[in-house]
Amino acid sequence: MREIVKKFVHTIEEKEETFQVRKMNALQGSFLLKFVAEKIIPLIDSFETIFVAGNEEIDSPEKAEEMAKKRTETIIEVIPKALASISQEELYNFEKQCLNTVDMMKPAGWQKVMSGDDFCVEEVEYDPILALMLCFDVIQFNFSGFFGGGALSSLLPRPNTSK
Repeated sequence: MREIVKKFVHTIEEKEETFQVRKMNALQGSFLLKFVAEKIIPLIDSFETIFVAGNEEIDSPEKAEEMAKKRTETIIEVIPKALASISQEELYNFEKQCLNTVDMMKPAGWQKVMSGDDFCVEEVEYDPILALMLCFDVIQFNFSGFFGGGALSSLLPRPNTSK
């Protein structure tokens, strides 16, 4: 039987919260695939070269600081170019499409994260990183079969949320 709901856990203010992602229908999924292919995968390639390339052994605090500085400078160069390829309208549409398929477990049961253009849970409304992580969960869940199960993770490596 096809899996149409998947649960994810994210930490919000040091407390684990459970979310569920509902599978998109074919039309929504087609839009998501188009957006990911055109806009997201090229961005991931840019960031992957920053974090994968030059991973020589770091054997001192000075070398670690130098590597962090170099990566930060490269990210500052890449982000404006990457974001220039996505308009505000495209980003809003993408996030709304994704977040409309996500629910958060509340004491009274599952609560939609978004309904149409409106947020329904404050925890996500005012946490842009969490909202983007949930969009990642939506992409991962909706495309897992398309990329042959775990193969999607090679295109969309799990982001590291540690600060």
